[in-house]
Amino acid sequence: MRENGRSMVEMLGVLAIIGVLSVGAIAGYSKAMMKYKLNKQSEQINQIMMALVEYKSVFASSVLNQSLVPLFKKLNAIPTEMIKANEEDIHDVFGLKVDIIRQTNAGNEELVYLFFSFTGHSNENHVICRNILENFKGYVAELNSLGVNSGTEDAFSQSEWYSKQKIVTMDVQAMQSLCEKCDSDWCNVAASFSLS
Repeated sequence: MRENGRSMVEMLGVLAIIGVLSVGAIAGYSKAMMKYKLNKQSEQINQIMMALVEYKSVFASSVLNQSLVPLFKKLNAIPTEMIKANEEDIHDVFGLKVDIIRQTNAGNEELVYLFFSFTGHSNENHVICRNILENFKGYVAELNSLGVNSGTEDAFSQSEWYSKQKIVTMDVQAMQSLCEKCDSDWCNVAASFSLS
């Protein structure tokens, strides 16, 4: 007489197959989510960059060494998903703090600096860093310089900046090399834009 049902070995085989498929699905989902966030970050950067170009004269009359984020908010130039209720700071889709500040450089030229700050050293941060640099490079006509600072929030231990001429020829390898400078606890990817 034959019993109905499945043996323990058959059940374990089915569970193993389900486990392998689940791992593949999770990996695929993670990859798709990363790609979605990189695209979203690109949209956010582009919206801020277009506002920088459009409202250049407004920013030129703002107070030196103060955040331009409130002014950007007032002009509706910040993507709404970057603004959190009851917070002064803005953050991109990855949760990176974004700062926009008007300052003068060593040559007394008035510039707007756009900073994306993150913590930790990881391959994911390098991918995010390259995405930011690639988006900045799309605005090379408006750029004054592009760079990476690393160390702590209080003191940079390493800093490397590219001039406009060097940005034009910057390739993926150069971007990767620049992003590898972010090898400490804190790093920011930054671009400066001339207001003249």
